[in-house]
Amino acid sequence: MIINCLQKLGLKMRELNLEPIQSVERAIQILNCFSFEKTELSIDEIMKKTKLAKTTTYRLLWTLERNHLIQYNQKTNEYRLGSRLLEYGGVVLENLDIRREAEPIMLKLHEETGHSVILAQPQSESIQYVLRLDSDEGLQPNNFVGRRRVLHNGALGIVLLAFMDEDFIIKLLKEFPLEPYTPKTVTDQRVFLKRLKEIRSNCVFVDEDETFIGYTAIAAPIFQNENKAIASIGISGPSFKMEGERREQLIDSIKKAALEISIQMGYRY
Repeated sequence: MIINCLQKLGLKMRELNLEPIQSVERAIQILNCFSFEKTELSIDEIMKKTKLAKTTTYRLLWTLERNHLIQYNQKTNEYRLGSRLLEYGGVVLENLDIRREAEPIMLKLHEETGHSVILAQPQSESIQYVLRLDSDEGLQPNNFVGRRRVLHNGALGIVLLAFMDEDFIIKLLKEFPLEPYTPKTVTDQRVFLKRLKEIRSNCVFVDEDETFIGYTAIAAPIFQNENKAIASIGISGPSFKMEGERREQLIDSIKKAALEISIQMGYRY
């Protein structure tokens, strides 16, 4: 269900009085077929997803392959994203200022807590993971760098949603209704909205078994000015390691790290 929602997500673009180049848009359609869940596709699968004719699809795939944006596996007769995209992604990541400022603080938090540490940024109705430091705890849900999730799916998004306009929140919940990822997931909209108010007061959110059973994430917002949360930072690990007094220590640590990054980004309190 969440995959279908994410396919509808997109950044708000500026409007220009120009017609887009159809062949470029079709090539982008092909690239958008691939995901973390489906990394290799046959030409028939790509045709089904894009609704393009076989000749057009094959010519576009060959053009993308020649430019290392697509790779062809001769053994399986399937296609996957090419190495040039990794280079593009590296350029984008290298120029994300918040990633540079956050990395040393995240590394310190990772060493102090022993848990995975993740940095995420909002992208319209979703969040995107931009930096992750893994622990060796074994339990690692699919929070890949580059992956996007709808905002109310997980601690990192919910803690950001709490600082967004109420009209936006209501519209989001209408377009992407709350889903029961586990038996503990809050799906009552009134309860969820009340929770957001509590997060605004506490500047932290604890997701215990609500996104993945046996797994807890603690997230805090990162600010650039008084009213704008520009990112979130979270720590995550097995729930039994994040209970009682230990949880309170982790909450203090994540809030401190979020404040340090916020100050690096120009926030003054």
